[in-house]
Amino acid sequence: MLPSNKTNIIIDLACGIVLQIAGGVLVEFSGIATIPGLVFVALGAGFFILGCTGYAAAKGYSKWIGLLGSGSLLGLIILVLLPEHVNKPDDYAA
Repeated sequence: MLPSNKTNIIIDLACGIVLQIAGGVLVEFSGIATIPGLVFVALGAGFFILGCTGYAAAKGYSKWIGLLGSGSLLGLIILVLLPEHVNKPDDYAA
């Protein structure tokens, strides 16, 4: 994984978690800010899934596997536990 790619993935995941927590706090403790809280939760989920798709791609998997991020931290744990997927060179290629 390239260092700049790694940084972008970490930033996406961190922003996703922070936005989801902030949105959850707004929804839970503020009767007035329910809609902005839900917007924060949705944006946070988007950033988190974006980070998970980048992480899956960096491990050599399809970005579709990154949709496990829609399961939030459980999906990220599954992605972390997946082994690196390396394409084996074709022995018959010229």
